[in-house]
Amino acid sequence: MFLVRKTRLLLAADRGSSMLAVIGLMAIAGIATLAIAGSTMNSLSVSSATRAGVQAQSAAEAGVDDALLKLTSSTCTAAGWNTTTPASAVAVSYSTSATNDTWVSACPTQAALRVKILSTGEAADFGVGGNSTGDARTVEAIYAYVPASTGTPGTGSALYSHNFGTFAGSSQLNSVDGSEPVVQVRHDNVTCDITNTASTGILNADLVIADGGLEVGASCQIVGDVWATEPVSLHDSAQVHGNVVAPSVKFIESTIIHGSVWTTGATVLETSAWIKGSVTAGSLSMINSAKIDHDAWSAGATTIGHTTNVITGHLTTQTLSNSGPGVITGGTTVVAVGPGAGSAPASAPVVPDWVDVDYDLADWPGYQVATMSHGCRLADIQTAANLFTGPGIIDARECPQGVFLKENTVHLSLPHDLAIFADRFEIGLDAQIDAPGATARKLWLISPDETADGAPTCRNPSDNSDITQSFIVQAPVTAMLYTPCSIDLGFSAQWRGQLYGGTVGTAGSAMLHYAPVGIPGTDLSTGATPGAGGTIARLGARISIRDLNG
Repeated sequence: MFLVRKTRLLLAADRGSSMLAVIGLMAIAGIATLAIAGSTMNSLSVSSATRAGVQAQSAAEAGVDDALLKLTSSTCTAAGWNTTTPASAVAVSYSTSATNDTWVSACPTQAALRVKILSTGEAADFGVGGNSTGDARTVEAIYAYVPASTGTPGTGSALYSHNFGTFAGSSQLNSVDGSEPVVQVRHDNVTCDITNTASTGILNADLVIADGGLEVGASCQIVGDVWATEPVSLHDSAQVHGNVVAPSVKFIESTIIHGSVWTTGATVLETSAWIKGSVTAGSLSMINSAKIDHDAWSAGATTIGHTTNVITGHLTTQTLSNSGPGVITGGTTVVAVGPGAGSAPASAPVVPDWVDVDYDLADWPGYQVATMSHGCRLADIQTAANLFTGPGIIDARECPQGVFLKENTVHLSLPHDLAIFADRFEIGLDAQIDAPGATARKLWLISPDETADGAPTCRNPSDNSDITQSFIVQAPVTAMLYTPCSIDLGFSAQWRGQLYGGTVGTAGSAMLHYAPVGIPGTDLSTGATPGAGGTIARLGARISIRDLNG
């Protein structure tokens, strides 16, 4: 009896110990579960915040693009507005100072010197777990502002070519005052040194091709933005330091785009092509070490074919084939029905049709006139110019072979502003054009277009004008060469002013130093002429851009 009671007591004690062990194991499992859940939630919180940050950053940059579109198309009517897809809040202000931080919250006025765009983007998917650090991003961009002018006709671009242009060799275009000039081509394709890999052509200008495409190679560099209406192709280490806007692009062989790219069709990157900005495309293809430093947006398919391909930002696309697989640091959003066209680029500057300039003395009030029909060489021009007591015109249209500003060790020194009208100009050797003292002087060399049809009418192909050898236009002279025939700037020639021709090309080590000259009585600007032949207001070069996200 005592044995039975003792046994029952031992069994009860054993059951109590087992219960304690089970409870202990359950507590440990619960703690582990809580730890795993906490770690999972923390990881989810961080990853969702990163995703939200990428989306918000893309939305903020799209807000800046939307503001640029409104400012360049004169549709900015309020100091602030909201965009919806992607979502952003945009604020515009301007400063009448080039240096201080006093800003007026409004669209820019005539007195504005700078414009500030403040864009706060909102993520499409907010962070979870209480992590809201990436839900919003703010980008600030500041641009120079060039107000409208109403006093004088527009002077036009640094270089205007009605038909195709060729920039070859180590030729360069830059600005006398540091401003960003514009090269305008109305029709046909443009090439920039696609044969000689030993040369480095530098175009310090925006390039606008109204009816054609662009092929760039052999270390050619375009320092400004590029707009084209036909495909753009870069190869052989070519570079564009600004943005590229075209129907489609193909970048290969270590080419670099320092800005962003917009295409309605295909964007193709191969063999170490590098876009340092973002991409907005109809479709996107990347092969062999190609990379994109910011976000990529493909309205259609995206194909990534190698492990060396990198998109540092976020990819938004309709479909993705990543067989490399390449690296997409900022994550991917696939929208099966298509994400739409994405953000819009800044509008292309208008390239006007050809402006016919004839011989009309009514456009030159106050100018004295001399007529020349023989002895049309540099020394003869100097003799005639010395007889003027003020600004003068030399009518050399009857010179059988045109005007020869082509002499060794001879200078044409301008005592006053001077315009020369002739069928053609032969300019070269080591002749120079200068002026006594430091007073600015203007020179116009004009082969008039007497057919008023909005197109260059070159009556004789031999009437082309060449600027060659070591010819120099020296400061303080600025010069405009206008001809409906072709202009060739070559060898080591240096032109200070503007070129306007039926066809314009540069080669060798020639240099065009842009300075505005224009033609009296003629508007060579972008086509809009507010007031009495002025120019429309426009954004200048970007001064700064930065993230304001701490």
